[in-house]
Amino acid sequence: MNFFRMIKMDFKRMFLSGKFYFAIADAMLVTVLNISQEAMQSRWNASVYYLVVSSHGVGAFFEVFSVLAVLPFALSYWEDSRNGYLRCIETRIGRTAYCWSHLVVAFFGSVISIFLGMAVVYGVLALKIPWIKKEELETLTGSLSYGNGLVLPFYLAARFGVEAVKYAFMAVFALMISGKIKNLFVLVSTPALFYYASQLVAEALQLPGQMRWYQLHGGSIRNFKDFFVIAGYFLILTGMEGVIFVRVVKRRAQNG
Repeated sequence: MNFFRMIKMDFKRMFLSGKFYFAIADAMLVTVLNISQEAMQSRWNASVYYLVVSSHGVGAFFEVFSVLAVLPFALSYWEDSRNGYLRCIETRIGRTAYCWSHLVVAFFGSVISIFLGMAVVYGVLALKIPWIKKEELETLTGSLSYGNGLVLPFYLAARFGVEAVKYAFMAVFALMISGKIKNLFVLVSTPALFYYASQLVAEALQLPGQMRWYQLHGGSIRNFKDFFVIAGYFLILTGMEGVIFVRVVKRRAQNG
């Protein structure tokens, strides 16, 4: 019962916070920068589908920059510890309920902000350019069909969703680290450091593809089943982060 009370309070705080809307605006900015080169080269004669598909392979800058959109959620525990809110709420709700509630809100807050940021940009573009061209439709129907026919909005939503859960996973990683590290500069740097460190470790140890989470993105979807597999993959990893986060916070409280 305490968990549901806490999560209701946390979601209310999130939607009333300007940081949530900043995160959406940042996701929109990153999306525009991501597709601007392709859009200008095509003289805005491209389709929404083409711009979505070509939005990858533009460099790690956008991977790092996009993380800025989820930092407001990742730093929530650090802020509560600093302003004394944590001590007040823990006595009424409980430490475990507080931790899991913060994790859920950090994850879904990140998902919502990234998804909406991308959806708004492409939705506005759809007012000016076609969703998909006939020649592109022929290449798409070969591998992506839904029911008896193609449903393009579902496909685009699935691509946006994969991007969103990936960055949400990184946000929860920063939240987990915030239970141990108090330095704000280090905390802000952790998502980018984690991203690059994962690549270095995977290459050094020759880890299999299943352990290279950073390679997954919207373009990894070949059919609609892939969305659920990838989303489930990140949900499992996020759950593992949550277990660690709860233990770190409890140990920190015991040590004073």
